[in-house]
Amino acid sequence: MKAWKLNQPEGIDQLVLTTATQPTPSAEDVCIKVEAVGLNPIDYKLAHWGYATWNYPQIIGLDIAGTITKVGKNVHNFQPGDRVMAFIDPRDGGGFAQYTKVKAYAVSRLPDNVSYAQAAALPCAGYSAWIAIHDKLRLESGQSIAITGAGGGVGGFAVQLAKQMGATVYAIADGQHHQRLLSYGADEVIDPHTENIAMRLIEYTEDKLVHGVIDCVSAKSGSTMSALVRYNGHIVMIADQFNQVPLLATTKALSLHEVALHGTYSHGHIEHIQHLADIGNQLANLVSEGKLDPMVDHIYSFDQLPEALKHLKEQQHSGKLVMQVG
Repeated sequence: MKAWKLNQPEGIDQLVLTTATQPTPSAEDVCIKVEAVGLNPIDYKLAHWGYATWNYPQIIGLDIAGTITKVGKNVHNFQPGDRVMAFIDPRDGGGFAQYTKVKAYAVSRLPDNVSYAQAAALPCAGYSAWIAIHDKLRLESGQSIAITGAGGGVGGFAVQLAKQMGATVYAIADGQHHQRLLSYGADEVIDPHTENIAMRLIEYTEDKLVHGVIDCVSAKSGSTMSALVRYNGHIVMIADQFNQVPLLATTKALSLHEVALHGTYSHGHIEHIQHLADIGNQLANLVSEGKLDPMVDHIYSFDQLPEALKHLKEQQHSGKLVMQVG
């Protein structure tokens, strides 16, 4: 089979399109013919960072959609021919290839009217947004939240999911994303380059501030946004950790949350991975029902991966980038 391998963790230019042995399933695995792969910032970051468990050259890639070709002897809930998607264990990687294998309990089913490209756009960003909205914030109708970096994958899904919960959503994003975010129901959009975020949120909330913030930008951004969260409010970090960045938690009783999807495999248990698969089933059904836009901005061919990752790194797109494999 063909596969993109990272020779060394020294950046995107170390990716080489070559051949690899087609994987065979262990007892708990399913093998998947990959039809599409979703691209995420973690992909180009891992091309620079590497992963402690990798042996180079290493096939990378995490968000896949395709068709099951083989199942392990202990797998009874899937069979060859099933259309599926999954977030692959980063310790293994393997998504940027024509075939890969995944633990069966990490796999989500696809309705017939959801394309592989749409499905591949969902896992990393969609799962993170779902966890932020439902597991961390436990958002309720009538509450208000601000989402920084709302033009990206996690932010765009978070806007849509929050509106489905009946929340008031203030989306903070570059101007190029505003029309799309308004089409998702965002109540207000704020351009961080031309507007004063604090003044706008104080104005929009009539000085009541927001119940929570989902920060998809940085720890520095999260620290700044903490001043705009009301007493007993919440901050969910997506793109960074808090580390030593000062917050106002000691005076406002804020709850601080972190979403670290890659940690599900390294620090979680099977039930946590199964939870991701359950989220995937729900997101795929929402797409099938026309209630969630998978936000596919551009589809690249398999041989365009380095170009696609560089495009992603430049942050000039609006939504999700996907690579077609099949």
